[in-house]
Parts: sequence; C-alpha cells; structure tokens
Amino acid sequence: MQKYIPNILTSLNLLLGWTSVYFAFQGNINIAIISILLASFFDYLDGFAARKLNAQSELGAQLDSFADLITFGIAPAIIIYNVTSISIIFKDNIYDIFLFVILGLVPLFGAIRLAKFNTIKEKSIVFIGLPIPAFALITISLTWIYINYNSIISKIPNHEICLLSLVILFSSLMVSNLNFLSLKFNDYKFKNNKFVFIWIILSIISLFILIIFGNILLFIPIVLFLYLLFSIINNFVR
Repeated sequence: MQKYIPNILTSLNLLLGWTSVYFAFQGNINIAIISILLASFFDYLDGFAARKLNAQSELGAQLDSFADLITFGIAPAIIIYNVTSISIIFKDNIYDIFLFVILGLVPLFGAIRLAKFNTIKEKSIVFIGLPIPAFALITISLTWIYINYNSIISKIPNHEICLLSLVILFSSLMVSNLNFLSLKFNDYKFKNNKFVFIWIILSIISLFILIIFGNILLFIPIVLFLYLLFSIINNFVR
C-alpha cells in the first residue's frame, strides 16, 4: 500500500488543478487560487513521501509532470484569462481569441520546462529555468494583488495588459537557462549558499513585519519576489 501513497498525493494535486480550472471559469477566482495553493502542498508531499517511503518510480515521475502541467500551467493561464477577459479591451471577439491564444504560451512553456527537467540526468543544487510550481505561485500572487488592490492598480493605464505581460514574461523564465535557487544544499556554509540564507532571513523578517502591521496575506507575494530577485542576482554575482 505504501508504494501507492505518492501517486495518490500526485493525483490529488491534479484533481485540485482541475478544480481550479472549473472555479476560474465560474468566476470564483479566490477558490481557484486556493485550489492551486492546496495543490502545491500535495505537490511537495508526493516527492517527500516518495523519498521517505522509497517509493520512487518512473510512473510516479511521469504522473507528477502531467499533474504539474495541468495544475501549475493550464490552471493559472485560465485564471489570468478569466480575470483579464472581462476588460473592455478584450470585449471584441478577435482580441478575446488573441488573449486566449497568447496565454497558451503558459502551458507550452510549462510543458517544455517539465520535459527538460525530466531529461536532465545530472543532479544540481539549483534549478535551470523557473520551476513551474514557483511560476504558478507567482501568477496567483499577482492575481490576488490585482483583485484585492484593484482600486490602486486600476489607475495604471492598460493595467490588464501589464498583468498579462508580466505573466508571459515570468512564464518565459521557465524555458530560460537562468539558475534559480533551491533549498538543496551540498553544505551549509554561508559563503556557498549566501543568497539562499539571505532570502530565508529576509522572508522571516518580512513575516514578523507583516504580522505587526496585519498584512499577513502579503507574505507569499513578498517571499516569491525575494526568490526571483536573489535567484537572478545569483546568476551574475559569484
């Protein structure tokens, strides 16, 4: 029975991604976002369980990739489509079709990222290209900010286009050759892992500050912004 536990967790990831798609099309963006957050939890658990139970398999690896493509590639693209398509800019059918097609780059880049990951044999302590779960979390964070701070964001000219452009930009990072931080360590020396440690320390400080000011929901967006910042800096500073 133990050997099936990781695949069950992966299946829950996939089903939550499918649920997210449903609620996105229903216009219930908050539940769609929560579904992806829950799915990311199961995505972490399936790998953890596979290692702890020594239940890693080729079937599990392939199932995990398919689940990630749906949950972290297709679902975020559908969320962005439903958030931005209500804008008057995309009311015309031609522009609406263009919006849907251009967002197809998200699952396309995600599929390429997963395929590249599956074919890399050498283990590394960094990710080559932005991991697709990180992309999804960044996207839903942007969406959450866009919805909850719309009174401020709406003052930006063509703010819908800005959101769409950011999502496409971040999705392109999945197929880039940039190195992105991971929590894998060859050793725990500060010199060799300085950006990871700085990221963790600043994230903890941010958490305490946000608790004090009562804005705890901004924690995930801030942590993800710091992750992107220090990952990119790490490519140019050694």
